[in-house]
Amino acid sequence: MAILIFVCVGSTNFSFDRLLQMVDELCDDGILPKDGIFAQLGKTSYQPRNYKYKGIISRGSFLKYIRESDLIITHGGTGCIIPALKLEKKVIIVPRLHKYHEQIDDHQMEIMNFCTNQGYALGASTKEDLAETILNLDKFIPRKFVSNNDKINKMIIDYIEAN
Repeated sequence: MAILIFVCVGSTNFSFDRLLQMVDELCDDGILPKDGIFAQLGKTSYQPRNYKYKGIISRGSFLKYIRESDLIITHGGTGCIIPALKLEKKVIIVPRLHKYHEQIDDHQMEIMNFCTNQGYALGASTKEDLAETILNLDKFIPRKFVSNNDKINKMIIDYIEAN
């Protein structure tokens, strides 16, 4: 059976247990299926109860999971977001937040806001937001992402500076 949902938390030294727990709880609540989910956990001590996972995966495996998935649930890192957008996947961004000590600042919230405002991805900050986003996922048609690094970098910088 192909992987249907890929959960990606990146590979920084910050853990993202909050997202991994949300996915487990949404499986318990019947909002997400208990099979067909694979997570890349990064550096964490959390061990999911309801889905398959691995700590760190190679870049090749990472891209394979994205290609085989229908939905990507990811932290707000561009290294996870951009490859999924380029492959025209539905992406839900759950940003790491400074208040939970998941990141040194809230730049992932800014990245999420940019991507959602442009229509590239959906965003969620809480379990309730994530549940609602998943339940309404069929209504979302992502805007086609065209890679143009200089233009995108300028748009992100302009957006961040304006806010």
